[in-house]
Order: sequence, then C-alpha cells, then structure tokens
Amino acid sequence: MRKEAHHPPENVSYRPWNRRDIPELARLARELYAYIESIDPVWRTSPGAEEHLRVHLTDLFTTRHAMSYIACDREEIVGFITGSITQRPPVILPHRDGLVDNAYVTPRWRKQGIGTLLCRMMLAWFAEQGVEEVRIHYQVSNQDACRFWERFGFRPWTIQGHFRLPGKNEPET
Repeated sequence: MRKEAHHPPENVSYRPWNRRDIPELARLARELYAYIESIDPVWRTSPGAEEHLRVHLTDLFTTRHAMSYIACDREEIVGFITGSITQRPPVILPHRDGLVDNAYVTPRWRKQGIGTLLCRMMLAWFAEQGVEEVRIHYQVSNQDACRFWERFGFRPWTIQGHFRLPGKNEPET
C-alpha cells in the first residue's frame, strides 16, 4: 500500500544557491557522507573532506552547467540538492546528461516532502537546460535513498563493483 505524500512545511522556503551558501553546503554534504559511512563500510571519506567538498562546490558554482536548490527554515539550511550537466563520450546518446551530485535533508526535517520538492526543482532545471536523461549514484545499502529515487523513476542502470586490495600488512582472503 502506498503512503500518502507529505506536503512540505509552509515555513520552509526554497531558493537557488549563492556563493555564501557553499561553506554550509559543504558541512551538510560531509554530514551526508558521514551517514553513508555509518551504514556502508565501503564508503570512506578522506581527512579534510569538508574542505574538499567546499572546493568542489565552488567549482560547480562557477560553472553555468550546475545548480543547487536549498530548503531553509528561516536562515537555517535544512536541505539541498546539487546537480550538474555532464558531457558523455561521443559514442553515447544523448551526448550530455544531468547528474545529481548530492541531495540531503537534515534528519529533523525528513519525511516532510522537502526532498521531494527539491528533487522536482532539480529535475525541472535539467529539463529547462534541454537535458533528456538524469543520473544519480546512491548506495544500495541506503534503503531510504533507494526507495526515494525509485519513486521518481530512477532505476539501476549499471552496477559498480567494489574490491579492496589487501594492504601490505593485511592477510589475503
């Protein structure tokens, strides 16, 4: 049985990002990555991850081919989604597609329709840019993410395997 869709809270506002948002978005993205690490031991972030995320988001911000939408409760950012338009190899059609880089809603604000509205905004932006296909990477171990993205029609397309080579001091299995 399908659950009724939640309507986003009226006190939450939505807007495109600006440069001043980048430090907070990097912090929230690091929060997202910490959550993924907690449920999937394959996912590991490097020391200084938040600074790397800040640089990455700044790079995205300076290109015309990226967008982020933000959900705010007053001045507090409670969720965001970031996407970019990527070029595919010339042999693959369409030659460009959309990539949802990150999507996150803080735990207190989940299950209230905020992520759904942010995703709809991002998909609309991709459509306005003439993008025909959109990709996202999400961990199969994150069942909430799987259900969320599948509600929008995203389906597994390729499988990315993972194998960690034993280090010098680790026994082979």
